[in-house]
Amino acid sequence: MLPRRMFAAAAAMLVVCAGVVPGTWQVRRSLAAPQDAVVRISGSGEGLPVVQKLAEAYTRERGDARIEFAAGVNTGGAIRGVAQGTLDLAVSARPLSPEEAREALVSRPFARDAVVFAVRLPNPVLGLSTSQVRAIYGGIATNWQQIGGPAEPIIVLNRNEGDSGHGVLMKIMNGQPVRARTVVLNKSKDMVAALESTPYALGYAAAGLLRIYQARNVRVLALDSVMPSADSIARGTYPWHLTYALISRRDASPAVARFVDFAAGPAALPVLKEYGYAAGR
Repeated sequence: MLPRRMFAAAAAMLVVCAGVVPGTWQVRRSLAAPQDAVVRISGSGEGLPVVQKLAEAYTRERGDARIEFAAGVNTGGAIRGVAQGTLDLAVSARPLSPEEAREALVSRPFARDAVVFAVRLPNPVLGLSTSQVRAIYGGIATNWQQIGGPAEPIIVLNRNEGDSGHGVLMKIMNGQPVRARTVVLNKSKDMVAALESTPYALGYAAAGLLRIYQARNVRVLALDSVMPSADSIARGTYPWHLTYALISRRDASPAVARFVDFAAGPAALPVLKEYGYAAGR
């Protein structure tokens, strides 16, 4: 039998090791408990901002989660980073290429977002038809007056050819080349800034970015009399949208898998709804 003094010391040691605060009967997290592994993310300039919003919600829910974002890497570069192990997740706005699909990668769609045409207020134009878009970007319509607007030249904003939104524009153009004199923006945020600051400009952007970046004095236009929204995307009445996916390795860590499950699951829906995204599929 232990002497009374030794028994008390042993009992106190057990209390400390169990992480129990004496007198409260509440178990507290040990300071030595391991945190989740860091999840390193980069990718599409259109899709990355909403993933950052999802990460904010996720880390509020799961306090030990650690997520880092690397800027300046496009979809292709981020997918290469995941394949090579320098990144854990790539945010993609396009399907995997045949070469990428041969890698040990998994693609998980999580959101859809409209690609919209927009103007700077007080431009009174409320909408365009696809034929008018083709005329403007084809260099035929050069003045707003030609499409029912003010007698002012159209400042045509465009994105670089590798951009996902530019790919949607080319589908709308239906094979016609862009012949208009355009101002080419290399980053999604630059397009939003140009729309905010350039009178009589016409540009296109992912709708969610306009909300996340809180674009002021910018009007989203109807296209063929359909307003872009999460509902019109879900119904299929607004076909011009991007599907965002999270690309991971098949042997991704549990920390990566947990975040992907959150972003692509029902817990993410309030965040997607707040910024006007449709659920991915």
